[in-house]
Amino acid sequence: MIKRALASLVLSLAFLGAAAALRIVGAEQFTSWRHGNVVPKGDAGFFYMAAEGGFARAQGLDLKMFAFQNDTLMLKALLAGELDSYEGSPISPTIAGSKGADVKILGCSWPKLTYSFFSRGDIGSIADLKGKNVGISAPGSLPDFVARAMLRRSGLSPDDVKFVMAGGDPDRVRAIVAGTIDAAIATSDFAARSELGLKTLARAGEVLPQFLRVCVITRGDVVRGRREALVRFLAAEMSALHHALAQRDAVVVLARRIAGLSANDPTPEANFTEVNEQGSISPTLDIDQTKFSWLRDLLAEDGRLDGRFDPAALIDGSPREQALRRAGLPR
Repeated sequence: MIKRALASLVLSLAFLGAAAALRIVGAEQFTSWRHGNVVPKGDAGFFYMAAEGGFARAQGLDLKMFAFQNDTLMLKALLAGELDSYEGSPISPTIAGSKGADVKILGCSWPKLTYSFFSRGDIGSIADLKGKNVGISAPGSLPDFVARAMLRRSGLSPDDVKFVMAGGDPDRVRAIVAGTIDAAIATSDFAARSELGLKTLARAGEVLPQFLRVCVITRGDVVRGRREALVRFLAAEMSALHHALAQRDAVVVLARRIAGLSANDPTPEANFTEVNEQGSISPTLDIDQTKFSWLRDLLAEDGRLDGRFDPAALIDGSPREQALRRAGLPR
C-alpha cells in the first residue's frame, strides 16, 4: 500500500511538472501521434484517458484517436501507415508477423479478458449452440477466436455453429436482443443492462485465463525511426491507466461522453468494478511470454500459423522499459 502511494505521488508530481512546463509551449511544438482503438463503449474511460485526461499532452504529444469496428481493420490501417499504433488483440499481429509483416508488440494493457458469451434466455449452455448463429465482428478478430476457443472448451467444434458478421460489441448485443443471431462474445459489462434480457453462458476470463485481450501494437519502422515519440506515448498510456484505476468517477464520466452513453447506462460502472476486482488492466503494460506461447499454440491448432513460430520475435520490450522510467512507475 505504501509503495503504491509513493508511486502515485511520484507520478502526480511528474505529471504536474510536465503540464506546467508545457503551458508555455505553443501548440505547434506538440508531436502528432495517431492511435487506434475499437469503437468506444463502456470501457472507453480507460482507453481514452491518455488523450482526454491531459497525459499525452504532458508528454508533448498531440494524440489523435481513431475508432475501428475490429482488430483486423486496425492492423490493416497500421500496416498502411495510417496509424502509428493501436490497442487491440495480439492475434492478427501474431499471424501477420509469422508471415513476415514488420509488426511489433510493445506490452499489454489488458492482459485478461473482460468478455462473456451471451445468448437469449432460451439457450441454456454453450453446448446448446450447435446449429445456431454466433455473431462475430470479423473473421480472425478477437471475438471470433474467443468464441472458437470457448466452443471447443465446451465440447463443440467451431464447425458446429454458423458464424455471422454482426459488427462491434454494441451491434452484436443488439442482434441478440433482436433475435437475428443466437449468441455472441461481448464485453461482460453488458450484463448490467437487465432490460436487454441477456443470458451469460460463461465468462471468458474464467474459461480462458491465458487469453490476452489487448496489447499495444506498432510497426518496426516506428520503433526504429520514431522511438522518442513512441516512448513518450507509452509513458502517457501508463500514467493514464495508473490514474484511471483510482478515479472511478472520472473514468465513468469520460466513458459516457466518448461512447455517447445515457446517464442511466450502468455499463461504465460495471466495467470499472470488473477491471479492479479482476485485475484486468496492467498500467505497466506487462509482457508475459507464456501467454504469447499459449496463443501461438491456439493459432497453430486452428491452422492460422506454423506451430514452430516463436512469438518472441515480435515482442520488443525495450521501449516499455524506457517508458516506465519516464513515467516514474515501478517495473
